[in-house]
Amino acid sequence: MYRVKTIYRSGTDRPIIERGPWHDSRKVAEHWAEQLRAAGYVVSIESQDLKSGGDDDNADLAAALAGMA
Repeated sequence: MYRVKTIYRSGTDRPIIERGPWHDSRKVAEHWAEQLRAAGYVVSIESQDLKSGGDDDNADLAAALAGMA
C-alpha cells in the first residue's frame, strides 16, 4: 500500500503536511504524485512497509508534541 505525502507552506513557520488515501500499487501513487508535482507541490510517496523505505509516522507525533511544549 502506498500514499502520497504533500508538503506546503501557508504563510506559517511550520510546513503543512497532508497524506492522501492509500493506493494498492506504487504506480497509482506515482501517477497522483506526478499530478501534484505538476501543480507545484512538493510530494513524496510513503509505503506501509517500513523496510521498503516508508516514512516514520511517529516523527509527526513527535513534532506535534514538541509544538505543544
